[in-house]
Amino acid sequence: MKKLLMVAMTALTLTATTAFAAAPQVYASDAGGTEYTALQTESSWMALEVPLTALGGAVPADLGLVVTGLPAGTTITLDDVTTRGESALLHVTVSRSDTSTVVNSVATIALTSGGDVLTNVSIPVYGAAYSN
Repeated sequence: MKKLLMVAMTALTLTATTAFAAAPQVYASDAGGTEYTALQTESSWMALEVPLTALGGAVPADLGLVVTGLPAGTTITLDDVTTRGESALLHVTVSRSDTSTVVNSVATIALTSGGDVLTNVSIPVYGAAYSN
């Protein structure tokens, strides 16, 4: 019985470790390398800084984004990808269709290549409300 419990505990530990693997830490950054903890709406000057190891060591030619968690009408679009040191810089445009509403959400972004998800990252997205 004791051996059976040890086997079950080992199996659960391995399953939990695999299921809850930590997502890579990402930052927003500007052209000068200043890091930010969030993306801002109405911006096209920010990049997501993602460790190259999260992408398999190199930037795939067909890298894409699938974004969830944002209010309707708020989008993150991939414009370009460059590298700096051990990081990929995913240059993005963050926009929203209605600037009269506040955006205070966490975007979950699946980084994809060839139809496969390479990794998932999360980052807050902020936008103040204003009227034209």
